[in-house]
Amino acid sequence: MPLIYSNSADGEVQSLQGPGGGGFAGARDADTGTSVNASQAENQGFTSVIRFGSRGGTPPYRIHRSFAFFDTSGITGTVASAQFEIVGSGSSFDTNGSMIAVKSNAFGGDGATALALADYDAMPGFTTGGSLEGNVTKYSTQFIASDGWSHNSANVLTGTSDLRTDMQNNNVVIVCFMDYTNDYLNVDPSSVFQGRLGGRYNEASSAGQRLRINYSLAATGYGNDVI
Repeated sequence: MPLIYSNSADGEVQSLQGPGGGGFAGARDADTGTSVNASQAENQGFTSVIRFGSRGGTPPYRIHRSFAFFDTSGITGTVASAQFEIVGSGSSFDTNGSMIAVKSNAFGGDGATALALADYDAMPGFTTGGSLEGNVTKYSTQFIASDGWSHNSANVLTGTSDLRTDMQNNNVVIVCFMDYTNDYLNVDPSSVFQGRLGGRYNEASSAGQRLRINYSLAATGYGNDVI
């Protein structure tokens, strides 16, 4: 099956709310992130929702979302199947985390601009104060959780029909990988919590470790020999 690797502009945008700040809603619903990193090979918080301890008042929160785009201009046939393959970071911090892939319009919507703080909520249909279910476009049919996450090999998110269609019709496919259980569903952890999954980006040292889409095309031509 052919592979399409993410562009080297991929990376993550973080939103951090300090003690006494906006809490979970402030971190999750922010228009812009507080930091961006598009030059790392891997991150222990490829996706994450973290609630820190606090002696009183609103506790600090930190949320990571990863963004990538893929050049799909060379696809000329019908995409029969597609899956994201995210190689785990190798760390042992993958606890209580979960991940889903959704359609994004980061990178200027066409891959022409660098990942920016303003891309933090760059998912068409993103909803503040509520679940994203039914509002954004899913690019993976399911989510993957930490109990099924591999630290050093490829973790698979099966692509949806929306992903396959966009791969066929668009020159660029842009994706946000985000925490599912808390970020996507808008569920505030009730106590101190670390939910994160570590993963690798295009800058990983070997091709086998790089973020990619693995896809196949529908067969063409006659199904039987022609006499």
